[in-house]
Amino acid sequence: MQSFIDQMSGPARLSYLTNHLFPSITIAQAILETGWGQKIPVDAQTGRSSYNLFGIKGVGPAGSVSIVSKEVENGKTVDRTSAFKAYYNFQQSFDDHAQFLLKPQYAQVLTAKTPEQAAIELEKAGYATDPHYAEKLTNLIKSYDLKQYDQITSSDTVPYPPWKTDLGKRALSEGLITSPEWLTKLDEPMPVWAVFAVTLRMLDLLKNSEKK
Repeated sequence: MQSFIDQMSGPARLSYLTNHLFPSITIAQAILETGWGQKIPVDAQTGRSSYNLFGIKGVGPAGSVSIVSKEVENGKTVDRTSAFKAYYNFQQSFDDHAQFLLKPQYAQVLTAKTPEQAAIELEKAGYATDPHYAEKLTNLIKSYDLKQYDQITSSDTVPYPPWKTDLGKRALSEGLITSPEWLTKLDEPMPVWAVFAVTLRMLDLLKNSEKK
């Protein structure tokens, strides 16, 4: 078990430096969704691993593999055949997972203050069909002390200083920006339309507060 965690910790921490999702959460997800690496989708004909740790469907850098998986629908577990993305390595899987979570419905996951809160927000946003998804992630984090991998030291290369990241997350949580994707563009100049959008959102927030 520890060997699998060790294998996942590097890609999880590297992905965090760009996307700011707790490594403990992504490691726990990888454990839960692959059964400690035993259920990573494999091409039925070639036996080649898809390196898909998070059950993301579609076509990836290395194509896709068709797998029968169990999903919970209306309280019942059913079998579904789906095409899952295939990657060339685990790092690509972690990075694509982070990109997947840049969708607006997962904004609260990226702005969560703790891994436990992030787990709850993942479940609330409908990331998985398992109604106990957040509880299972939290139990894994606690049982295997996964929070230790959330400690990023000064020797790690961080793309943005903490104050920039905090500003971006606050802007997202306050509704000034609506897409988590902006958290990866903190040093990029905003186009005029984006400036207008943020300004108009500020005006809307002020008007709403006055009405209350």
